[in-house]
Amino acid sequence: MKKLWIVLLLIASLFGGVLSGCSTLLKNEEMDQKVDDLIQALNEDDADRIFEALYPGMLTREEFDASYETIRQIWEKCDEYTLKLSAIKTNKTFDKTGDSIIRSANYVVHTQNQDYTITLAYRSDQNGEGLYQFFVNVVPVLVSGDFTTVGKNSALQWGLLVLTILSYIIIIFTVVDILRKRPRLFGVWLGVALTFAFFKIQLVPGNFHVNGGITWFALSAFRIYTGGGRSFVFAVPAGAVVYWCLRRRLLARKADTRINGTV
Repeated sequence: MKKLWIVLLLIASLFGGVLSGCSTLLKNEEMDQKVDDLIQALNEDDADRIFEALYPGMLTREEFDASYETIRQIWEKCDEYTLKLSAIKTNKTFDKTGDSIIRSANYVVHTQNQDYTITLAYRSDQNGEGLYQFFVNVVPVLVSGDFTTVGKNSALQWGLLVLTILSYIIIIFTVVDILRKRPRLFGVWLGVALTFAFFKIQLVPGNFHVNGGITWFALSAFRIYTGGGRSFVFAVPAGAVVYWCLRRRLLARKADTRINGTV
C-alpha cells in the first residue's frame, strides 16, 4: 500500500508539472550578469558598449553595425524585465595552441510589452575573452488556450483542457488498478498506461506543420499566439484505454497461471 501511494504522488507531481508548464529552474550568476549587461546596453541603444564586449577580432565594426541594426529594430526598450535561464552548456578545448572555454546560454526575457529569447556565447582563451555570439528573437505571446488564460478561452479551448484533466484522471485510476490487480507484466502495463496517442497541427506565418504519434504526458490544447501562431493538439490516453479493453483477459490469464502453478 505504501508503494501505491508513492507511485500516485509521483504521477500527481508529474501531472501538476505538465499543467503548469513548470521546469527545473537553472541558475548561473556569471551568465546572468552578462545578459543583464547586454539588455542594459540594448535599452540604452549603446552599440559601442556591445562592440567593446565582443571577443577580440570576432567582427569588424562594419559587420557588427549591420547585424546590430536588425537587433535594434526588434528590441523594445523596457523599464523592467525578468530572466529565465532555459539552457546552458560549457565547451572546453585543450590543444597545443592553448586552452579555450566557450560557455553558451539560452534565456527567455519577459518585458512589459514583449517576450524575447536571447542566446549568447562567451569565449575565453589566450587571445582574450568576450561575447563570441549573441542572438535576439521575439517570442510569440500566448493569447488564449491555456489554464493561465482563463478569461480568454473559447468553448473549444476549454473542452480540450477538460479532456486533458479527464485523461489524467483515467490514467491515475488505471495505474491504481494495475498496482492492485498486478496482471502479468504489470510493470510494462504501468508504462503503457502513461502513453498517449496524439495529433498535432502547428501554424505560424508562412509555415504549416502536421504530425502525430505516441508519447508520454501529452496535453490537449488549442493555443493562439500573437503574430498569428496557432497550435492544436488532440491527445487521448490510448495506453489506458487498451488496458481496460484487455483487462478481463489479462486477469483471467493471471488466474490460470496461478491455478496451473498449484496443480
